[in-house]
Amino acid sequence: QREFLPNWLLDVSYVGTKTIGLIANVNINQSFPGAGAQPQRRPYYAINPFVTNIALRSGYGAAKYHSLQTRVEKRYSRGLMLTLAYTYSKYLSNGGNINGGGNAPPQDARCYRCEWGPMPEDRRHILVLNHVYELPFGFKRQYANRGILAHIVGNWDLSGIWSMATGEHFTPGLPAAVSNSAGGGGDRPNRIADGNLPVDQRTIDRWFDLAAFAAPAQFTFGNAGRGILEAPGSFNVDLGVHRVFRITEKVRLDFRWEMFNSFNRPNFGGPAAGIGTITAGQISGTGPARIMQFALKLAF
Repeated sequence: QREFLPNWLLDVSYVGTKTIGLIANVNINQSFPGAGAQPQRRPYYAINPFVTNIALRSGYGAAKYHSLQTRVEKRYSRGLMLTLAYTYSKYLSNGGNINGGGNAPPQDARCYRCEWGPMPEDRRHILVLNHVYELPFGFKRQYANRGILAHIVGNWDLSGIWSMATGEHFTPGLPAAVSNSAGGGGDRPNRIADGNLPVDQRTIDRWFDLAAFAAPAQFTFGNAGRGILEAPGSFNVDLGVHRVFRITEKVRLDFRWEMFNSFNRPNFGGPAAGIGTITAGQISGTGPARIMQFALKLAF
């Protein structure tokens, strides 16, 4: 951490964690891949043929997080306060629900290492800019600081949060259970190429390369890992306008106008990931459109 100019601070840090023993679901009675009826291929069939899935809350989960975190801060001066933060990170795990998400067990209950990959929350690049700027007009400010003009144009503040991030990671799947193995987390295809298209080739109708995946041989699991594809990134700007109206020394009226997704930019959701379906690779949803709200608060 270093102050490189008056009122300007630079902070650079490495943040990393390693976690073991995380609770995650596994079906210890998942049938082995194969042809024919599934009950006879379950591990505990000989003990009790009527028992199907056995969901075990196991501590097999593990996770790693590595990040380079940088922050530039302009301390309050001349009416402006600003913070710019950038994070480059990587977040990997083999647990499907360690952050309270879906409870899907592994594709293959006998291969925990096959689940190791980027988590959905793994956004490699995140940039956030926060600012508050007091316009230099009004009482106790640089310009128009007295008289009627100060009442008309004075004491306005502008604030904003500008956030940009690369996309979350998601997993390709298959619409049918090729393995014929009941109780797993869903079958995945074979990966024969990267699958992520170059940025200039991605569209909402073809977000990733479908030709990079193929159905595995009958009664086998696919080799595609979890979280190998990247969804669309996001860009969002929230802006606010604030003013304090002094009515008397002890009475004031606060006005706020806040806009979320101020530029009404569409932030697309993830594409359909079922390889072999008609909608595979297509994006059909977006985040919320612009939302505005106004508020008045009387303080006395």
